[in-house]
Amino acid sequence: MIGRPQRHAASRREIDKTAAYDLFKMLTGMSPGPTALTHLTSVGRVKPRSAFPTPKDYQPDRRALRPLAWQLLSINLISIARTLAETRSGHAFDQIVMEILMSQLVTRPNGGPVAVVENGTLVSAIVVTRNRESHLRECLSGLMEQSIADRMEVILVDQGSDECEWAVAADLQRRYGNLITLKVPAASAVKAVNMALKMASGRYLTILDATDRMRRDAYEQLAAALETNPTAMLAYGDTCFTAIPHENFANHTSYGKVIWPDYTVQQLSQLSEVAPHPLWRRELHDSIGFIPEGYPNHGMREFLLKTVERFRIQHIEEFTGLKLIAASSQTVRSEPHAAAPVQEQFSSQPLQSFEQAAPAQTARPAPATLGPDEAYTDLKPILSGGDMDKVERALKEHLLRYPNHAVAHNDLAAVSYQLGNCEQALKHYREAVRLQPDEDVYLKNLADLLYVETDGTEEAISIYLKLHEKSPRDVETLLNLGIICEGVGQPAEAESFLQRVLEIEPWNQAARERLKALREAAATPAQASITSAAPVPACEDDELTAEELYEVSQQMVQSGDRSGAETKLHKLIEIYPDFAPAHNDLAVLAYEHGDTETARIHYEKAAQLRPGNGTFRKNLADFYFVEGYDVDGAINIYLEELEKEPKNIETLMGLGKICALLDRPAEAESFYGKVINLEPWNREARESLNSLKQAVNG
Repeated sequence: MIGRPQRHAASRREIDKTAAYDLFKMLTGMSPGPTALTHLTSVGRVKPRSAFPTPKDYQPDRRALRPLAWQLLSINLISIARTLAETRSGHAFDQIVMEILMSQLVTRPNGGPVAVVENGTLVSAIVVTRNRESHLRECLSGLMEQSIADRMEVILVDQGSDECEWAVAADLQRRYGNLITLKVPAASAVKAVNMALKMASGRYLTILDATDRMRRDAYEQLAAALETNPTAMLAYGDTCFTAIPHENFANHTSYGKVIWPDYTVQQLSQLSEVAPHPLWRRELHDSIGFIPEGYPNHGMREFLLKTVERFRIQHIEEFTGLKLIAASSQTVRSEPHAAAPVQEQFSSQPLQSFEQAAPAQTARPAPATLGPDEAYTDLKPILSGGDMDKVERALKEHLLRYPNHAVAHNDLAAVSYQLGNCEQALKHYREAVRLQPDEDVYLKNLADLLYVETDGTEEAISIYLKLHEKSPRDVETLLNLGIICEGVGQPAEAESFLQRVLEIEPWNQAARERLKALREAAATPAQASITSAAPVPACEDDELTAEELYEVSQQMVQSGDRSGAETKLHKLIEIYPDFAPAHNDLAVLAYEHGDTETARIHYEKAAQLRPGNGTFRKNLADFYFVEGYDVDGAINIYLEELEKEPKNIETLMGLGKICALLDRPAEAESFYGKVINLEPWNREARESLNSLKQAVNG
């Protein structure tokens, strides 16, 4: 994982110039002068020469200027910028003001440096507050008790509060060296969260409100999920809710729980409420920018949507956070401790947040005014029950009020199928697809029903082929296409799809067993005819399928018997001359022996037998390029593969390396850049790009 370099606390946390410029302009409403900007980015370093003309022997009275700076800072920050522009001693005054600002923004009030966190900061938690003084101490103290608190920093963002949050933070900073504060005027509140994110030094980032409470090991669990899943850029857990202030996660009065879904783009585009406490990699901002400003809930829904459009996210099935809400007439219980918490499966509008709560006397809207997702949430206790007839009635009543709710049509179709009503199931699956034609789940459900229960096999194949065109590496689609093709008597096509599954997931046992059965079925008639003509004793290899022989050769390679593996592969292609993986492996082994001509023959044969196999074609391209046999042909193969799969990392890296070796740095940089854009954590791409830039810069 590539993280940003760790900052030294001794130099009072250096900030890049873009962040410094944004910070000063946000605080003062004006652009900083050159001295202010330089000093802001290098507090504690040698001070730059002033941009203001002053006599050489002029020595400003810093003791006199400092009280003035404090006064202006406490009265009106805009006055600072005006004074910097007008005073003759602006260079000294500039430095003093910046020292005061920086001491308040990123160090403890006594001027001490921010504590250096052991082994580097793992998590930076941004706590947002405005007029939440009574909640703040509990929130910050709770974060300091996290199981990984020794590897956390907490940045408090005070969005122009009228209360005394600042004093609470100052008191806690005497105890905790990893607590940082950022106070901004109310007019600049929307920019403050992104400013804090730019200041953060953690490998992972998160945002929470002062009224939120986290499980003691929440950030340890979320960080572990990202550590163990390097392709995921963001992780989130499920959420508990309470309407009783000043409770904590371990001991609270439950007003409901939400198990959030595994988000898709389609879901997020329709939801207004999302999981409130995600944790994400700081590199994510390099690809999609910072949090959108001016949206409810800190723009988290919009941020999640941009993330899911390009990256994988990880949902951990644990309750990690507690959210305070306002109790409405329907959510308040007369005896809150008498009933067990209700666990809901999913809610697009879980509960009203404390920050946006309406007055207590305001009743929840009548059912007729609810949106379809909100109304559907009310059905969850019925849907999660085991009475299918009751579930069916509830879904039908819901669809009478909301006839265009695709999720309800899909669920009613599933229930109808369980009840044996295939005609009704087909009707509602089709309606779900009509309403949301880009939702893969609905399309797959429809295709499966068409194939299994109706004569619509051709339509099912057509749906799956469109899904395959949309996502060529979707294993479920490939496996189902293989099963359908096998069922309609197209074994060659079925074998092709199943083999593609194994290329993507070599461990996929279902695909391997189906492929083995398919080949055994194909071999049985031929063996029967040979046996009836002349019963000849078969040797051991002749009794094995191509797949089984190939597995034997792979075991020999793993045990170090490469010579035996080569002999076994030659035997395999004698029996099964069109088994492409054997030709590919023979090419690799021949190349290891230095027999380039034999390697070329087998590489070309493998690519010829399986022209749709990207691995075989790229192996051939690499051989052509490295051996200088056909450089243009190698580039053409890679470009064709890139056209089929524009986001294939291996293809982009291969083209980057070829362009670099051909002294075409601009094109190589473009390909490496695309890899980093798709996978910000890709170390090889970053190192290749850095080496390329160093070579270009001489």
